[in-house]
Amino acid sequence: MTPDLRKAGRIGGMALSVSLIAIIVLIALGMTAPKGTDPFFYLALGLCGAGAVALLLAGIGALFARDRTPTLPAMDREFFAGVRRMVLAMWLCAVVTDALGILLLLAIKGGTGGAPPLGRVTLGVAYTVAAVTVICAGVSSIAMRRLLPRV
Repeated sequence: MTPDLRKAGRIGGMALSVSLIAIIVLIALGMTAPKGTDPFFYLALGLCGAGAVALLLAGIGALFARDRTPTLPAMDREFFAGVRRMVLAMWLCAVVTDALGILLLLAIKGGTGGAPPLGRVTLGVAYTVAAVTVICAGVSSIAMRRLLPRV
């Protein structure tokens, strides 16, 4: 007996759209950074981008769960258990990579002793993107774990 997985499509679509927007914003921040920006800024953007990629993978997992064709009950339970573990792992991955990216941005900002090398708007956008990807990954993980049957 398989669950009704129509909501998984909405969750997957939300995760995919938020992650793609986050990736585009992070690329734009990297491309518009002023000349002479600390190289660790790009590493921090890459870490925040890894959180967005984790959200992207969670959305893909939700879409695969939505499109699952029922087969043997034992195989279905194993598949859904794998998707449950994957969305949880992607949430944790997003939390860790975004936290590392934010800590690196804070270290860049405060490590010079003078004026911050990055503008407030740039830092605010990077913090916002990281927070949104973590929150969205958490929401999609919790929703998918409640939606999918337990083993």
